Amino acid sequence: MEWVYYLFYNSGSGGNRGQQFLQLDQKELSFNIRDRVCRVRFYNICNSESRETGLQLIMKQKTDDIYVVMAGGDGSIMWIVELLLQHQVNIHRCIIIPFPFGTGNDFANTLGWGTSVPNDVIGFGNEVLRGFVEQWVEGVESFFDVWDVDIRLKEDGFISEIKRNENGANEMKLQLKDQRYYKQMINYFSIGVDARIGFGFDKYRTSNQCCNKCVYCWEGFKKMFLKTPKVNQSIENIHHVNDDNLETGLISKQNNQIVVPGNPVNLLCLNINSYAGGLKNIWLNAQQNQVKSYSNIPSVSDGLLEILSFNSILGLGSERLIPGQATRLSQSGGPLKLNFKQNEQLRTYFQIDGQYFSITNPYLVLIRSCQSLPQGKIRVLINQKGILK
Repeated sequence: MEWVYYLFYNSGSGGNRGQQFLQLDQKELSFNIRDRVCRVRFYNICNSESRETGLQLIMKQKTDDIYVVMAGGDGSIMWIVELLLQHQVNIHRCIIIPFPFGTGNDFANTLGWGTSVPNDVIGFGNEVLRGFVEQWVEGVESFFDVWDVDIRLKEDGFISEIKRNENGANEMKLQLKDQRYYKQMINYFSIGVDARIGFGFDKYRTSNQCCNKCVYCWEGFKKMFLKTPKVNQSIENIHHVNDDNLETGLISKQNNQIVVPGNPVNLLCLNINSYAGGLKNIWLNAQQNQVKSYSNIPSVSDGLLEILSFNSILGLGSERLIPGQATRLSQSGGPLKLNFKQNEQLRTYFQIDGQYFSITNPYLVLIRSCQSLPQGKIRVLINQKGILK
């Protein structure tokens, strides 16, 4: 029996650790594992020639299941999925395996693959890489929900993100069509102070994972002394939109106030059981909403988002040490519609899967199951020995 793993690597991820694979680009390594010949083929997703070579071979693959390993950060996952769709590969033949080279790696962490890799991912005689291949052979496949995030702005609205070049990091406006920004989400979406912390982090991030964690902590400390609009200062209401396009209020106004426990500094929609670089079980540990109870245990394939809030930066920062700082607001299969306040100028911050943005004068956000994927799902491989509990 022979298995082929198409390993696409982002040569700039993980403090440039992905560059270790450059010596193997468009080459193949073979491993004999449990009476199987496991062939690993390497392609640089940042190089058009290398990337296209790998994708063309995938298109010719005859077996029912195609194993695609993505060595990069969480953002690289949807990059490879989009490339597969563009090449008209049947996405449900593909089993996506994350190889955690990024900064947070919450997607990989949720699936049991951890949040980091060794400095030497190949090893003497390829033994380190062989260890990873052995884990892939033992992995168990699952479906995984993917969501569309559609952000619409007022006429004078705009979105900015931090872009890097040889002159450093600068805040740049995105070029938008029809005042809309669209992005797919696999991990989480949030609005509020956590996104502002991340936005500041992007300005000063380094190529070193350890240093980046220190930068993130420092940005969080600074934001304790800066004013960021709280949820009830920026969001008018949150609705669930059903199949008949009728809206049911999840969070509604009462005496001109949003009915949310406390005065939350952010709103968080979770698709996975890991957040902010390995913070786990937020939903399970969260305080129960006094109005509604929830019986569903979160799953990456249940078609539901968990919606929570934090009342303070201190609570958000201490969740890792003292679990239970968040408050449950709702579970929803979407579409989920967030309407912003319309009669005043507003600047706030949002993030999608750890990509941070500043947004000025937003109109609404619509989150729904991914329309370009069958059933809104991809197939992934889970490492059950490393799965989050």
